Amino acid sequence: MTVPFPELSSGRIRAGHVSVAPDGTAYVVPSGMHERLRDAVVSDTGERAGDPKVDLALAGWASLQSDGMTDRVNVDAPDGFANESIVRRFARSHDAGSVAVAYHPSGEVRRWTDPDAVTLPETSK
Repeated sequence: MTVPFPELSSGRIRAGHVSVAPDGTAYVVPSGMHERLRDAVVSDTGERAGDPKVDLALAGWASLQSDGMTDRVNVDAPDGFANESIVRRFARSHDAGSVAVAYHPSGEVRRWTDPDAVTLPETSK
């Protein structure tokens, strides 16, 4: 599998979109390029949900997004995603006032009004 985007560097996250692979490696994915990432890393077997971020989550990837218009960070993640450090770092980098994590396939959504209070499940995929 070749990921067509650069790895995320340490420090402040300036990118508005970051995707985290199942092995924990984070990549900078420009807005509108999640279809390209999905096509590169998700096998063609099985049905696709249609939304590339959901398809990525079902394949074990988490997608973090800050749209710049609200002070909320949105995350689409696989059930069991537990990398709260990247979620907190991303939220702090974007001065987010809240965080919403949507888990797939369960459909569970968790929200926090304080990004530093984000706590994710102990087990990670």
